[in-house]
Amino acid sequence: MNKPKIKQHLRRAFFALATVGALLTLPKAQAQPISASGSTTDCERVISVQTVGPNTIITLSETGCFHGTFEGTWVGTERDVIHPNGTVTIQASGVFSGTVNERSGTCVISSAVSLTPNGDVTHWVADQGTGDLAGLSGQGTFQGDAIEHGPGCPVPGSGFDCVVCPPPTGTCDDSFTLYSTGQIQFAP
Repeated sequence: MNKPKIKQHLRRAFFALATVGALLTLPKAQAQPISASGSTTDCERVISVQTVGPNTIITLSETGCFHGTFEGTWVGTERDVIHPNGTVTIQASGVFSGTVNERSGTCVISSAVSLTPNGDVTHWVADQGTGDLAGLSGQGTFQGDAIEHGPGCPVPGSGFDCVVCPPPTGTCDDSFTLYSTGQIQFAP
């Protein structure tokens, strides 16, 4: 091979390597946040009530019907701790099955709530998706006070259907509706 052809070959190879290197250093596509809103009407069934020190701990099974960005059924458990000063801390977690922004699958939705005389702090998180919901992440808050429906199945028109979205066992010990807002995104 003569020198001009070798130099030309080396230039092409260097140019190809430089192009590949530049492509590898480009920023990766970022997931764009999507606004999420909706409501959930839940049916709670008491599993246990116990006193631990000065606190009362209530464990519940729950079924929730979601309407809005999340459309489907959530089944999980909740743990309420009632403190002697009147504050209540609530942690709930379960599996959502349905659609999110028109993609179907399952994901885990967890919430943490702190009820105090000075106001409520509520937060929800969605992650660990499967199916078309793989790569889903989201978070938000519950808005305003829960609309409590009392024992039995929630009233007609509340968004809860005891046939389509059945209570965990039997009828509900308590049921209520929550409204939420937040943001979700899907990994690129």
